[in-house]
Amino acid sequence: MKTGDPDRNETIYTVFPVFEFRKEATSSQGGNGMTSDRDRRTDKSGILFEVAISSDDDFQSLLEMYSTFSPKPGSQGLPPVDPKDCQTWLKKLYAMGKNLLAWKGGTVIGHASLVPDHGGKSGEFIIFIDQNHRNIGIGTELTRFTLEKSEQLGFDSIWLTVSVSNVAAVKLYRKMGFQYLDKENFERMMSIRLTSSNHKAKKGSGNGDGRNR
Repeated sequence: MKTGDPDRNETIYTVFPVFEFRKEATSSQGGNGMTSDRDRRTDKSGILFEVAISSDDDFQSLLEMYSTFSPKPGSQGLPPVDPKDCQTWLKKLYAMGKNLLAWKGGTVIGHASLVPDHGGKSGEFIIFIDQNHRNIGIGTELTRFTLEKSEQLGFDSIWLTVSVSNVAAVKLYRKMGFQYLDKENFERMMSIRLTSSNHKAKKGSGNGDGRNR
C-alpha cells in the first residue's frame, strides 16, 4: 500500500499486522457530537476532535467521508473512484485489518488502517484525511493514536511507503520513530518496531495530515 502526508492530502499506505477488531458501540453522545468512549485531541487551532478504534457500526459514516473525498484516487489508485469499488475496498479493510477513525462534530474526518501481513504481527499502515481537514494536525494525531493502540491490537511492528517528495510526511514519520528500509528514488519504505516505550509518540512532532494527514 501507499502512504502520504497525514496532514495534507496525500495518500499514505503501509503494510502490516492483522487483528480481529470489533468493538461494541456503548458510548453516549452529547449535543456537541462527541462520545464518551473516544479519545479527545485538539488540532493546531485548538479545536477539539476525537479519535477511536472503529467498529462495524462506523462503516456507513466512513463511507460518507469517502463519497466526497478528493483527490480520488489519491495514490496507488486509492481510494477507488467508483463508489462500488470504494465500498468493496473498505469492506476488505474491515475484514482484513484494524481501522481507526478521527471524528469532528459526529462526522468522520480521518481514517487509518493497519493491514496485517501473513504472519499477523506486522502490519501496513495507510491513512487518509478529509480534504477539508488537512494541514491542521489531524493526520499527526491519528497517526500517533494508531501507534499508541497498535500493540494492543496485536502488532509488534508497522511499515508504510511514502513518496520521497512528501517531505512533511517523511519528517513526521521520522520523528515518531520510523526508520528507512530501502533507498528507492521515488518511494521509501519505512518501519517501526513497537515497544511500550515508543508507543507514546513524541508530542509536537510536526505536520501529519494528507491523503493522509
